[in-house]
Amino acid sequence: MNAASVSSVTDKAMRVGHDLEQLKDVTGRVVGSVFYGTMLKMMRESKLKGPYGHGGRGEDVFAAQLHGILAERMGSQTKGGIADAIYQHLQKQQSLISKQPAPLGEVQR
Repeated sequence: MNAASVSSVTDKAMRVGHDLEQLKDVTGRVVGSVFYGTMLKMMRESKLKGPYGHGGRGEDVFAAQLHGILAERMGSQTKGGIADAIYQHLQKQQSLISKQPAPLGEVQR
């Protein structure tokens, strides 16, 4: 192998690693907003609010924003949960796709 081919392989490996990192981040965000966000929204809309432990009007006004942030963090922080299972499935698909040759007329990255 010459230096140019080694450099090309290294560049491709770095791109794939960066792409997989982005995939993991996006998967966590999607799981957070779809799964945890929906669950928190249902809790927020629940009528089960007692006189104690409730933040009053301030909680009512800003709860949606807080729950959006919490849902995103929960989705990206889970280890071995839904986000990891989806990420592993997508990672396997991506590795299969990257091993296939490009169709005629397309340029591979």
